[in-house]
Amino acid sequence: MTSHTKGILLTLSGVVLMSVESPLIQISGLSALSVGFFFGISLMIATNLMLISKGKKFFIDSYTTSTKGVVLSGLLMGMSNFCFVMAVYYTGIAKTVLILAASPIISALIAFIFLKQKTPMRIFVATFFVFIGLYFILADDLGQNSLIGNLYAFACVLCFSSLFCILTFYKDASRLGYISFGGFFVALFCVWGANFDVTLTALIPVVFMGLFITPFSRLFIGLGTRYLIPAEVGLLVIGESILAPIWGWWWLDEVISQSVFIGGAIILFSLMINSLATLKK
Repeated sequence: MTSHTKGILLTLSGVVLMSVESPLIQISGLSALSVGFFFGISLMIATNLMLISKGKKFFIDSYTTSTKGVVLSGLLMGMSNFCFVMAVYYTGIAKTVLILAASPIISALIAFIFLKQKTPMRIFVATFFVFIGLYFILADDLGQNSLIGNLYAFACVLCFSSLFCILTFYKDASRLGYISFGGFFVALFCVWGANFDVTLTALIPVVFMGLFITPFSRLFIGLGTRYLIPAEVGLLVIGESILAPIWGWWWLDEVISQSVFIGGAIILFSLMINSLATLKK
């Protein structure tokens, strides 16, 4: 097996796992804040077990090397996960993941504005079409719950996109360390409204997501980046925005409206063309 094939398989494995997260939130039947709390605790436990398994020195170094970057990245991840759970709860799976698909473009714009990174013209062209797609998605339902969910989804995009930029700036920040802090912060944000009187049946999907799905999906994608260039990874990660609505339809009978479908197609097509243009270059 070539290193390139290994990178594709690792990244695709991570993408498939990641696509299951939003349906698991709905399957649990718990309130959004309960999901966020138990997910955060599970994620924090899982990542710290990974750190401990690598030895005491590795564990300590993960939190003491570039501590500011680790904590700041963890805060942004915690905020993005909190907003993600709330968005899925209020507006459903399809709209949430399709809005989140705009993250790579928003990341490029944030890097252009705040980090003064050189940004190719194709990013601005893709941004134009991404916002057209977002218009179709947002115009689908202007009810109160949907509006709240859309706002949470946009907040998630901003936090997630900012996270990419922070990780680019703090290159030495431990990737497992910041994920652990992310779990801590999302649990902290949700503890005030979490319901602790939950059944084991409702808890299993959330704990499974925090202990296995989320850490291993990020780990596989992270390992895949060792063998693939960013444009290839970005192209493969688009699959999450395609698979998650399929799982929502298959497992939960969530129907995608025509305007959401059109808007999502415009966003995904724009991202795909941008990634292919990068690969060609």
